[in-house]
Amino acid sequence: MSCFSVKGSDDVISDLLYIQCPILTGSIKNDVVNLLNENNKEKTAIHCVQVAETCADLAVQFGLDKTIAYTSGILHDISAVVKPSDMLYYAENCGWYIDESERKHNIILHQRISSVLAMEYYGVSDRHILSAIECHSTLKANASEYDMLLFLADKISWDQQGMPPFLDIIHKSLNTSLKAASLAYINYALDHDMILLPHKWLNEAKIWLEV
Repeated sequence: MSCFSVKGSDDVISDLLYIQCPILTGSIKNDVVNLLNENNKEKTAIHCVQVAETCADLAVQFGLDKTIAYTSGILHDISAVVKPSDMLYYAENCGWYIDESERKHNIILHQRISSVLAMEYYGVSDRHILSAIECHSTLKANASEYDMLLFLADKISWDQQGMPPFLDIIHKSLNTSLKAASLAYINYALDHDMILLPHKWLNEAKIWLEV
């Protein structure tokens, strides 16, 4: 039986029998890594650990809570075990706003689904963590420091080959602020056609950051 019988408002992600669920150990890092590895998401597991560590480092730099930062990082991609089509099914049946980019590329919903799973499966209730996970790919307007911290850590510790081409731009901008670095990344990504169909949240974040 699936561990991901998520009791959302419409109970629409249920009995996902294709998900292998190891026994929880009480260590959130071990539990996330075990879950991802058991479901053949080893690269995602490595990425989550790297992002969590980057989050913790940035938290120290900006005087934020390391535990909150690390937890948001380790959990941010846990929905990798859910099929994108099931993500869309859940979003539709819960009556979520679904952006054009999410409808065309269901995988973009993973940030919002990861936040749901963090709450329902791992029992996370901290609003800073849930919010940061929910917008870690796109950011959003009126973002908190933790939102921007995870957004940037996810880009710094990206899961593709080679070094991120925007890494120097982010690091230089971090000397100013999390807002400056977030805007620098968004501008770079848009200017270099890295985001062909920008999410509404990303567009709204850009406008907010420019003020």
